[in-house]
Amino acid sequence: MAAMKILLTGTRAPVTRDLAAAFAARGHEVHGADSLAAASTTRTLNSFTLHAPPAQRFDAFARDAQALVDRLQPDLILPLCEDIFYWTKASQGWPLFAPDLKALIQLHSKFEFVVLADCLGLPVPQTRRLSPGEDAEPGDWVYKPEYSRFGRRLVIQPRQAQALARDPKNPWLRQAWIPGEDVCFHAIARDGALRAFAAYRSSWRTRGGASYYFDPLEPELAQRLEAMAARLAAALNLTGQFACDLRHDPDGRLWLIECNPRATSGLHLLAHDPGALSDAFTGGGDSILRSDGRATCIGPAMWLYGLRPGRYRPWRTDLRRARNVFAGVTCAAVLDTMGFSLRAALAGRNLQDFLTADMECNRDLTCT
Repeated sequence: MAAMKILLTGTRAPVTRDLAAAFAARGHEVHGADSLAAASTTRTLNSFTLHAPPAQRFDAFARDAQALVDRLQPDLILPLCEDIFYWTKASQGWPLFAPDLKALIQLHSKFEFVVLADCLGLPVPQTRRLSPGEDAEPGDWVYKPEYSRFGRRLVIQPRQAQALARDPKNPWLRQAWIPGEDVCFHAIARDGALRAFAAYRSSWRTRGGASYYFDPLEPELAQRLEAMAARLAAALNLTGQFACDLRHDPDGRLWLIECNPRATSGLHLLAHDPGALSDAFTGGGDSILRSDGRATCIGPAMWLYGLRPGRYRPWRTDLRRARNVFAGVTCAAVLDTMGFSLRAALAGRNLQDFLTADMECNRDLTCT
């Protein structure tokens, strides 16, 4: 395959490092763009361009994006964060590795995704939109906004009635609480067929719910998740990345909970074969790349969030057996974290909110 010019966007994401290495392994030229620069990831790119924040200044972002595409003339544009919604909305026939905006929103909506999965015969919890003025009631329910991330604003099994903050563009949902273990998968699809897949669990998460340790599932369970992913990809004739959160209940049943139609950190589990990872996106070959069984972690996050009283022994064991995606650039990653933390504090936000506020999609963009 001839060398391609590839544009990665949302390059603050740690997966930038693995993807840049994968594409370079096949001789491709890799450029990056984002509204926030991270030294630990941008140093892996041939060039990096700052653009306006898409969620806050969409018109300016669209102009910046068009100018960048005109200048670079990329063969492939691969958004890595929720900027995917804004790149897709702004697209003027650009070569995006993504489905159309309607399909993106269908997957991103925690209600529409459940409806889709149910129509495909995949198990999902009972879910409904709350009516205006309806609040959380006590019981085995989970309340969450239709568009959200990292487990933010979740109300889980409330013991008493609780008022919910209203946003007419982002309604609340009520979903049946499913006991069991959280499991996840990350998939890459092209023309409705899976090209890469990894299923994993994580016992290391931030208080907001974001994972920073990714432990591959045992093969039998992973195969069951892969069958679900294949059905979703085929139903939408999907080209793009998508990741799902599930619950594995005490009876062994799997329940689809929600979907992220973008890159997630589960992609790190596919970086053991850089050439095959590149091919999953560019079309070189039809085989399915799967995890090699080794855990991966976000090293700085393991130190920042994981090292807690009473957890030292499992922390040390898990850290030793995992591949650190920031190996070799730990200092740059730590400096990034310190710099972003300072900017977040000055803005009156926590770090996770600061890192996503400029590109979050908290509404149905097809309606505007």
